[in-house]
Amino acid sequence: MNPASSQHDIQGLADEELVSLFASTRNEKYFAELYRRYRHLSYGVCLKMMKNESDSLDVVSEVFRILFEKIPTANIKSFRSYIYTVSKNECIAKLRKRKTELTKMADLKAMQDKPLDFVENKKLTALLDNEPSMDAKVEEAVQKLRAEQQTCIRLFFYENKSYKEISAQTGYSEKQVKSYLQNGKRNLRLALEKDLQKLIA
Repeated sequence: MNPASSQHDIQGLADEELVSLFASTRNEKYFAELYRRYRHLSYGVCLKMMKNESDSLDVVSEVFRILFEKIPTANIKSFRSYIYTVSKNECIAKLRKRKTELTKMADLKAMQDKPLDFVENKKLTALLDNEPSMDAKVEEAVQKLRAEQQTCIRLFFYENKSYKEISAQTGYSEKQVKSYLQNGKRNLRLALEKDLQKLIA
């Protein structure tokens, strides 16, 4: 059988036949045909959700990477429905990640708008970054905070969690989280002020 005839035969196979053949043989020509048929459908789903061509193409690539790995063991009744679901779920995951990153950026921006905040005292921040002996002093000061302030300070600054993530983990409302962070930073600044007075003057 010549290559052209073989390709024509593959194009004549139903989706589920291609899935079954790829699952049993791992021959990439069957997967390539599925990709040819459905890359545009996946891209359309992604573009509708992501509203961005570059991000959509990234998700499509991830979708087919996932399909390549899962098809051999997945119980796929309808490939069209399956790829639609995988595409949608990957878009949701990427959008959630983007939202989390934007939330953290918003939190940091809010901190930047408060020049007296502990984290935005540039001289103090530079000192803490470059003076190893301060690590113990900061930790000691953190340990003296009230429990809720200490928890929020550690989660926000040490683990880079957003207000929303801290709220979900601790059970505090986002308003409480913001308050505990503000009060905790103020108390830290006051606790460290004496030791830092000569260095940040």
